[in-house]
Amino acid sequence: MSITIIIPGSLKDWFGGSDQATCEGKTIGECIDDLDSKFPGFRRRMVDEKGEISSSIMIFLDGQNLRSLDGLATPVKDGDEVSIIPFAAGG
Repeated sequence: MSITIIIPGSLKDWFGGSDQATCEGKTIGECIDDLDSKFPGFRRRMVDEKGEISSSIMIFLDGQNLRSLDGLATPVKDGDEVSIIPFAAGG
């Protein structure tokens, strides 16, 4: 099963400059773990100390915010598309 991760420009450095990555897993959490094995430190950036999606990002599965679904336990299937959107800081 292959899930496509869409990577915004501000996060491309985490993925060696690529704008897409693929992962394997049955849930978003498993996909994050798979990506962490390929890109060490990825999980730490995506998941907070409580094991929840970090407040500094939003993750969408096929256009739906994971916070309105089951978070990291949200199931994924072959062909799904996940987008990671970092919150911009400013002032």
